[in-house]
Amino acid sequence: MQKDINISEVAKKAGVSIATVSRVFNNSGRVKESTRKKIQAIIEETGYRPNVLARELAEKKTHLIGMIVHSLTGEGLPRAINGVNQVLDENGYNLLIACSEGSFEKEKKHFELFRLKRVDGIIFATRQFKPEHAEWIKKLPIPVVVLLQDTQEQEIPFVAFDNKRFAKEATKTLLEQGHQAVAYLGGPENSVNSAERKSGVEEALGEIKLQLDRELIGQGNYLIESGYNEMEKIIQKGKRFDSVIAVNDGMAIGALNCLQDHGFNIPNDVSVLGLDDTVLTQASRLKLSGVHYSYTDLGRQGADMLLRQIGQEEISFEKIMIPFEVKLRETVKHKEKG
Repeated sequence: MQKDINISEVAKKAGVSIATVSRVFNNSGRVKESTRKKIQAIIEETGYRPNVLARELAEKKTHLIGMIVHSLTGEGLPRAINGVNQVLDENGYNLLIACSEGSFEKEKKHFELFRLKRVDGIIFATRQFKPEHAEWIKKLPIPVVVLLQDTQEQEIPFVAFDNKRFAKEATKTLLEQGHQAVAYLGGPENSVNSAERKSGVEEALGEIKLQLDRELIGQGNYLIESGYNEMEKIIQKGKRFDSVIAVNDGMAIGALNCLQDHGFNIPNDVSVLGLDDTVLTQASRLKLSGVHYSYTDLGRQGADMLLRQIGQEEISFEKIMIPFEVKLRETVKHKEKG
């Protein structure tokens, strides 16, 4: 194994000053061409690299960003991570990712680990933001940006989807097509986003004096299989419904498959709407109606916000809500005109 060589040894081999070697390596300042080539040859031969730790200590930056996510599965978060990485790569930063699987203790451990790794900032994507999270974040000497949760009350910078608002708008759009008996498939109990979407659905129904029937509510885990199983439970109860709203594409596609397997004609018998619009829709038997918003944009906006915070002496509160668009496609029956 070859021993690491330091800048002093490179300078000695080349017969130049340490400053000259530094200028060549960093491509800065004037250096005679013949000297430059000589130094570059020695760098290539010896495999010299600068002392990164020393440089980080001098600059007071590691150019590392930590990101804590629930998991790397599904359609949304991987796209958000991709958006984060795009922005960081464009700005000379590297990304470290940790998965918590929703464990409060793991999240705490990851925050501490990233602090010890001296990252320049942290992006935190969680299903449920607790007061304890705010306590940790406010004690950190580095900025943190939260994804997917509205942390305005705690004055912590965040980028999120307006879950309640877009769920309400999507439900109103569905109701305008003449639907009234709505079945609803929600997500995990510990998901704030899922709860907000359900609240938006209920608010839209309440405005026309309707409400969700408890017998027509299912609760799953965002996955296709879960949507199928929850839909089957509702069908077996024998209660009438003319439409299904699902918390995300996975649950919506599962419901759609289940309905068709049980002989329902989509959308003539039952309309299906997902509160999502990811690439999963391409796997749907019919073009799934949904709410379009960009997880990639969520990640890019979060990374941009964090880099702005890193450049400030004091962390300032910022918030961004990602825009959305309701899209009715083949799975929703349109109201007859006339």
